[in-house]
Amino acid sequence: MRILLSLIFFVFLSFPILSQTVGNLSWESIDDFKAEESNIIKNIVWLENNPIATDQNDTKAISQYIISWLSSTPYLEVVLDGVFLESLLNSKKFKYAEKFKVTYLFGKSLYLIEHQDEPDEVKASTRGVEGMVLVYKELKRLDPSLRNGVLEKYARLSQKEKLESYVRARLSEPESSVVLPY
Repeated sequence: MRILLSLIFFVFLSFPILSQTVGNLSWESIDDFKAEESNIIKNIVWLENNPIATDQNDTKAISQYIISWLSSTPYLEVVLDGVFLESLLNSKKFKYAEKFKVTYLFGKSLYLIEHQDEPDEVKASTRGVEGMVLVYKELKRLDPSLRNGVLEKYARLSQKEKLESYVRARLSEPESSVVLPY
């Protein structure tokens, strides 16, 4: 019994370490980038579920790895739509604003990686906002006092399954063309 408990403890301790990896950083061909896609996807999903760095993980290194891959890949272009981020980035009181910029980028990228044959800007942007909702919920779980009106709105829309129609409407607005660098 003691061995079984020790084994279970070891497995749960090892899980966070094994669940995220920084892969190859020397991409030269499209095949090199394609070979890394599954690792990029896995790391994006992992970051959405583990938004805060701990002693067992390095979210910053993983994020840098993903950004490096996204910036270098010759066949994927991800537009960082300011319309969903401006109010967060302009809020000096919200300490996680930059985290949500990256979260949106990663969520949108995830959709575009998985749907390269049929890219859909609305669905990609919706996935970016859904990623923000996932991270917001996780951060609220860790810090119940955390509140942000914009993210609360996105969470309500997501829960009511109205997020995609909201994103579609916002992207069709003339002022939605603000593109942010990443």
